[in-house]
Parts: sequence; structure tokens; C-alpha cells
Amino acid sequence: MIKVPGNEKTGKRNGDLVPAPTADRPLTPAQEAFRALIARVESLRHSIDTGEAELDATLAYYSAELIPRIERQTAARKELVRALAPYANKSFFRRQQERVGFKDFIQELLHEIAKVEKGLVDDDLKEIYNVVHGSGYGKHERKTIAAMKAALAEMFAEAGMEADFSELECVVSEAEFMSKAEAMMARMRKLKEAEAEAAHCAEHGHHSTEDSEERAAEEFRKRSIAKLYKQLARVLHPDLEQDRGRQSEKVQLMQELTEAYRQSDLHTLLRLELQWIENESGNVERLSEEKLGVYNEVLSDQAKALEKRLRELLYHPRFRPIVYFDNGLTLAIKGPDKARELDESVSAIESAIARLETVKTSEDVLAAIDPLLPAKLAS
Repeated sequence: MIKVPGNEKTGKRNGDLVPAPTADRPLTPAQEAFRALIARVESLRHSIDTGEAELDATLAYYSAELIPRIERQTAARKELVRALAPYANKSFFRRQQERVGFKDFIQELLHEIAKVEKGLVDDDLKEIYNVVHGSGYGKHERKTIAAMKAALAEMFAEAGMEADFSELECVVSEAEFMSKAEAMMARMRKLKEAEAEAAHCAEHGHHSTEDSEERAAEEFRKRSIAKLYKQLARVLHPDLEQDRGRQSEKVQLMQELTEAYRQSDLHTLLRLELQWIENESGNVERLSEEKLGVYNEVLSDQAKALEKRLRELLYHPRFRPIVYFDNGLTLAIKGPDKARELDESVSAIESAIARLETVKTSEDVLAAIDPLLPAKLAS
């Protein structure tokens, strides 16, 4: 018998449809492979669906809960920088270590603000940058843009593509450069995907003309999928069903069948076929060794494609805002934990700002921002 999971769209149980050995009839190698591949594809699909659902939920949480908190944190950091700016001079802190550490702290705050806003957009913050860095922000921005442009050119070169950077020549800010650069990279990714697909097709065509056996096998696979679709369409078409209840059910099944055929999705076609076999005829022995061989090859390709999709799930551009890197691992943020972290950060910054309103000495300033300072400066 053959067993596949139930049809979630129709709510039906597909039943026992995976080949199972009996005392007098052990499974053939093709049946063993078929059973393993069906289970593998279904498991991968479940993992992808679960992973995407979790990432989509995290992304929705990010938009609804984290973005407003990040904006509040950035606004608080700006106010803290403005409150600290009057003390960023040579005479206020007696010890050089305190002066250097204090300026480093303001530089780090400005850096975090610039990361969120893709550069400093407030003129007064640019002036503060000039003071704590001892150089103009405009010069820094030009160097940053030049470095990013070089990195972008290297990225295009590694991809074997020539880049037209003319649209970047007139940019005047880091934020504008990043916006245009991201658009260029998105176009590059699409071109590379199209090239990879074209190369695959060309390679496939080359081998198929070279190798008549492979060409015959490929044609057989296509015919098998088309034949399977036509067979199922004949029995599942709602126009041929007299029973109104089953007609509604077959409308859903036919939609699923058509979409599966359009996507060359053998797994879904198999599931529909096997469901029909169980429900209508009970003839589960109709899968010949030849047919199983075709199915196993296509299912193996589907499993490889699904494995690749699962591996690359976190790298999808859509999930970039909620992904971070830690010790070589790519991980998704935990929304509630990040929300608490941001709330605590904003609270600590606001507390420091409030304490700075009454400071008189360098010790008072350091005490006000002590919870925010790196350990080496706080000590």
C-alpha cells in the first residue's frame, strides 16, 4: 500500500498509499525508493511551510512592533548625543583616557544612528561628528561612498557582470547611494537567476542532443506527467460530476491539479492520483516498475530543489531585516526578545538624558551615562 498525508485543501485523508512490505511480497528497490522519496518531499515541504510561516510572523512582528521601537531608540540616541556634545572638549575631562573614551562613545552613538538612517541626516549631528572625529562628515561620507562603490564593483566583477555606475555618480549622500545600490543589486540578482536558468536549459539541451537515452528518458518523464494530468482531469473534472456535493469538491481538486501540472509538480500530481486510486478504485498495484522509475527520478529532483530552497530560506531578501549573523551562523531574530532589548535600551537612554540635565562635573556626566558605557570607560 501507499501512504501520503491528507489533502489539507479538501480535508480528506489520503489513506494507506505508500508501498508496505508483506510476508509474501517484499518491496522492490523501486518501491522502497518511491516510499522514501514521497516521505522526504512531504517532510521538506512541511519544513519549508513551517519555516516560512514562522519567518512571516516574525517579519510582521518586526513591522508592527520593532520598527517603532527602533525609531524611538534612534530618536533617543540623537537627543543623548546632543546632550553630551557640550562636554566633548579638551578641558572638561581631566584624564586623557576619559576624554578619548567619551568621544569614542559619542562616535559609536553616531555610528548606530547612521546605520539606521543610512547616514547622518541632521546638520547638527554632522557638526558634532566633526568635533568628535576631528574631521568633516562630508569627507567621511565621500570616503564611505567610494568604499561602497568599490565593494559593489567587486561584487559585480565576481558575478561576471559589467556594472553601469553612471546613476551613482550624482549621489550626494550615503542614504541616496545605498538606495540606488540596493536597486542595482536586486537587478543583478534577477539577471544572474535568469542566466543560471538559461545555462541550465542550454546544458540540458546539449546533453539531450548528445545522449539519446537521456533525451528519451526526459521525453518519457514529460509524457508521464502529461498523461497523469490527463487521466486525473478526466476523473476529477467537475463538469462530469452529477452529484452537487462532490462537484464542489472536484472544483477544488481540479484547481489544485491544474496548478500542479503548470508547475510540473509531480509530488502533488502523485498525491491526487493516489488519493483517487484509494477513494475510487482501490487498485494500488497499478504503479508499474517503469512508472515508478520515472516518478523516482522526478521526485529526486524535486527533493533536491526543496532542500536547496530550505537551506536558502533565511537568505531571501524579504527576510533580510529580521536576520543576523552570529559566529558564522545565520539566525532569525526572536521578536519579543528584541522588543524587550529595545525597550530597555530606550529606557536607559532616557534615564541618562534626564540625569544629564543636572550634571556639574565630569564625574556627574560619567555617572549619568555609566549604564551605557563600555566597561573599560566605566571603570
